[in-house]
Amino acid sequence: MELPGLAEEAIRERASAESFWRGQDYCHQGAVLSLARRGNTLEAEVAGSAPEAYAVRVDFDEAGVVDATCSCPYDWGGWCKHIVAVLLACLSEPERVEQRPSLEDLLAGLDREQLQGLLLELAEQQPRLSNAIEARVSVLKAASPAAPAPMPEARAQPARAPVDPQPFRRQVSALLHSLDRMSGSEAYYQVGGVVEGVRGLLRQARDLIEADDGRNALMVLEAITQEYLAGWESLDDSDGDASAFFEDLGIAWAEALLSADLTPPERRAWATKLEAWQAEIDQYGVDQGFGPAMEAARQGWDDPRLQRILRGEPLEPEQRATEALEYADELAEARLNILERRGRYQEHLSLARAEGQTERYVTMLVRLGRAAEAVEYGLRHLATAAQALSLARALQEQGNSERALQVAQHGLSLEGRKAELAAWLRDLAAGMGKREQALAAARVAFGEEQSLASYVKVQELAGEQWTALRPELLELLRQTKGYYPQGPVEVFLHEGLIEDAIAAVAGGATHTLVERVVDAAIASHPDWAIQTSRAQAEPIMNGGKAQHYGAAVDWLRKARSAYLAGGREKEWQSYLAGLVERHGRKYKLVPMLKALK
Repeated sequence: MELPGLAEEAIRERASAESFWRGQDYCHQGAVLSLARRGNTLEAEVAGSAPEAYAVRVDFDEAGVVDATCSCPYDWGGWCKHIVAVLLACLSEPERVEQRPSLEDLLAGLDREQLQGLLLELAEQQPRLSNAIEARVSVLKAASPAAPAPMPEARAQPARAPVDPQPFRRQVSALLHSLDRMSGSEAYYQVGGVVEGVRGLLRQARDLIEADDGRNALMVLEAITQEYLAGWESLDDSDGDASAFFEDLGIAWAEALLSADLTPPERRAWATKLEAWQAEIDQYGVDQGFGPAMEAARQGWDDPRLQRILRGEPLEPEQRATEALEYADELAEARLNILERRGRYQEHLSLARAEGQTERYVTMLVRLGRAAEAVEYGLRHLATAAQALSLARALQEQGNSERALQVAQHGLSLEGRKAELAAWLRDLAAGMGKREQALAAARVAFGEEQSLASYVKVQELAGEQWTALRPELLELLRQTKGYYPQGPVEVFLHEGLIEDAIAAVAGGATHTLVERVVDAAIASHPDWAIQTSRAQAEPIMNGGKAQHYGAAVDWLRKARSAYLAGGREKEWQSYLAGLVERHGRKYKLVPMLKALK
């Protein structure tokens, strides 16, 4: 069974060169143990270095892969080798993909008693699942948010069932101790996965915060924090993953404390705990941890300056500047989230304006039906292209396309990267029949992102102007320098400008990008293709990197094609014979080389 929109080129683009090579080896070696499609999800198992097979999940739609995850700890950018192996197996052996019903369909016919029995049986088979279920059920029971009132002055928090923090403690402890029996080198590669597991528990605390259940969120956060502090020092923090978690933790603490409507004595007690925890991590140089939370506990909502802002009263001169206040931005964001959840929109507006949260201010005005006011304020106070895009999107969602167009156009004059804004403005203007405005935005988008897609958009909008614009855009690409010139290469290949594509990768590029240029250059520039393919293959063979021999042979196949395209078959045979002789003792490589004859 074939997956829609799946192609080898797309897989190469989403993985590093090494991940692709190793995934290719895994696929050839039969490491993909199972392939099953459930609706728009592919589930697979891949044998690896761990005792248990790695679980791969791929979500897709009619256009191709939307998301892909693996249970392995790989965190070096792009898809891991296991995902690559799974997708290559789907391409080469589509008949192996079993069609199975989706989980929704499987569970739809079960009654409450059967569902409970199923969960109990699974938990008995997998003991760790019990803690996960216990924690999630506790959060689900507590997190039952009510719809906010139109605009109350305040809203008392409803009584909530208390969350049991013990399952969270057990899960954090289990994650931290999952590395105990691993060697140092093994554990190093697993740290990212452990921290991500703890971060998943933090997201459950976030669910409680979003449900305006601050007190239960505090209980969960305390359990996570205490257990994490007790064991995080055992993690190899060479990459900073373990210590970076404290920043996320501190932000969640701040919003939970402000959501809980605590008494002053309760706030002081929490502040004391947070200070002690910060003192612990200070010893390891982690200074971006619990700072926002400590300040939230000290201030609560009682700060006189804050109270004047919420009442809409003018500030005294000495109260206007917020730069000197510690964690002003973090606390303002947390308070704005809470005010928005509680439907206290006028206070939200007052605080956002006073704290310079322009994006939050103008988008709230739009939501409240005050679009003209939002545009007038935004044109005077928006500072970045990203802020302008947020306002423009909010306006367009409310049906104010003309005002959205005005704001987006203004955003192109602001600071910051403009690629996303320009592309959005391009498409909006084109849809409204404003071709010249769309073309101008398309040129800005291409100038920033220089992709084939943005190039084609300019061409589509240019019409008769394309003859004059094309040389200008191509010259811009020729002047672009960078380690990963994917956009310029794709455009040059699209236009058949092989020499330009060769020049683009000459200054350095990934193996995957070089490979695409070699494939295109074989017929017209065989000498360069030969030289480049050999330069890629020979270091792998000379270094005895057996796990990458497959990649080396792939490069040699390209070299062979180039030799033949250049009428140099005898030279190829001589070169190949020399390789076989030179590497005669490499039992895995020699048969692969002989197959190239």
